[in-house]
Amino acid sequence: MNRLNLKLLCIGFMFSASTYFTACKSKPKDTEVTKDTVSTVPIEPTPAPVEIAADDSLKTGVRDATKDYPGVKAEVNNGEITLTGDIQRTKLPKLMQSLNTLRPKKINNQLTIK
Repeated sequence: MNRLNLKLLCIGFMFSASTYFTACKSKPKDTEVTKDTVSTVPIEPTPAPVEIAADDSLKTGVRDATKDYPGVKAEVNNGEITLTGDIQRTKLPKLMQSLNTLRPKKINNQLTIK
């Protein structure tokens, strides 16, 4: 390096160091403890419990969901849906999705897949 570059480098370093120390002058150090400081921990809200549909409304929903599937029989007992009968493999995901939107406790799938 030539002398001019070395001088510019030293001047730049001195300027940045002085800027750093004056900018951080008013900030408290990490080791300082102040009596006015109160730390708070954010409290996350608890999620709402999953609601399970009552049997009467669940039976109505199941009847509507299975009306397009003639080989499928469904029974509702204590919030659980029990499926019996036959269904095509391509139609099963759509049926299960519509039944899950009813929020039952459990779906007992005993269907025979064609």
